[in-house]
Amino acid sequence: MKRILFLATLLVALCCRAGRVTDIVELRVAPAGGEWTVAVGDKVAFTIMLTESNVGVNGIEVEYEIGPDLMEPAIKGKATVKDGIATVKGGTMKVPGFLRCKANCTVGGKKYSAMGTIGFSPEKIEPTVSYPADFMDYWAGVLSKCRATELHPEMTLLPEKCTETVDVYQVNYTAGGRNTRFYGMLAMPKGDGPFPAVVQYPGAGVYAIDAPVSFAEKGVIAMAIGIHSIPNNLDATMYRDLEGGPLASYPRINVERRDDYYYNRVIRGAVRAIDFIETLPQFNGCVATYGGSQGGFLAIAVAALHPSVKYVAANFPAMSDLTGYAHNRAGGWPHLFKDEKARTPLLLSNLSYYDTVNFARNISVPGYYAFGFNDLTCAPTTTYSVYNSVKAPKTLYTAPLAGHFLLTEQADAERAELINFLKECK
Repeated sequence: MKRILFLATLLVALCCRAGRVTDIVELRVAPAGGEWTVAVGDKVAFTIMLTESNVGVNGIEVEYEIGPDLMEPAIKGKATVKDGIATVKGGTMKVPGFLRCKANCTVGGKKYSAMGTIGFSPEKIEPTVSYPADFMDYWAGVLSKCRATELHPEMTLLPEKCTETVDVYQVNYTAGGRNTRFYGMLAMPKGDGPFPAVVQYPGAGVYAIDAPVSFAEKGVIAMAIGIHSIPNNLDATMYRDLEGGPLASYPRINVERRDDYYYNRVIRGAVRAIDFIETLPQFNGCVATYGGSQGGFLAIAVAALHPSVKYVAANFPAMSDLTGYAHNRAGGWPHLFKDEKARTPLLLSNLSYYDTVNFARNISVPGYYAFGFNDLTCAPTTTYSVYNSVKAPKTLYTAPLAGHFLLTEQADAERAELINFLKECK
């Protein structure tokens, strides 16, 4: 009898649970004309859409603000949705760039926000950063001095990370000078090869680097490196302590001294990663650089500086057109010139030697570039400044709805094109 009562109670509970309906609230912003890119001077409007379980909502007030990429909004207002729709005028832009509408509202006590960004002739965006006359000579001198020190490479097999088809190693090498030991993870296809290679550069932060095994499974030697001279087998708390302590503001360390700036050592180590790959007997001579954000910056820099690089894949690169803020438009991460007081002649000069735009001007190999219109970290105004500066063959895959990440479609297409290039590279 008790068993029958238990089963009956369970059946009632399951039926009740199955009968519950949870409303899914979605707030979205899109161009009213349906076009994510328009010409300079075109007038635009934004459609703000509010739905509950895909049904338009009525009577909810939405606040919005509209303005250029990462700049103060020029328009602020409120609108009430009818059948889930409110359309607001956005005005226009007189110069190439991006106009963004941010919207927010409260439904059932919960706050929702969304944004949409329209590009105005983005293919015509020009960088603001100056190009030093001795830019490439400067870096040639830095690397020549760096290479006066041997790599002293070390490889340690990690059996617990190996697979049936891939061997995984922790590696390290020196980039010259004190505190220039670089650590990485190497994924090597099993067999004698020869194999092409890709070096993956990291996004910002302080953390352990994972082995890029998925590339190696496709028959590509793949090495991911860190930039902080820290091994990859430390306790997680140590990385957190470093990120919250001595490395909390590492993109600003020694920025007032061009030759000692933090990224000087980083770029040296990033370039020498290619030198390390060239020491591997399984390597066939064809290598690409790859990364996003800070890693995108380094992928481009190394492709410009190392003659062995045959291809570059860079996503939403950081350090791009840093001086944008001095010209009343978005500047690149880490937004060093957002504060007007930082725009001294010394810093403007020093950072021109590290700006991704100036490395992009010297790219001579094919490349794949991807980013999104809603990126508030590496703004599309800055990443287009880089892309438009590349004169070599290039492919662009933008996604209007993407922020500081790649959509699955972007990532899959990029990896396929990168691997195909490496497989066909001679």
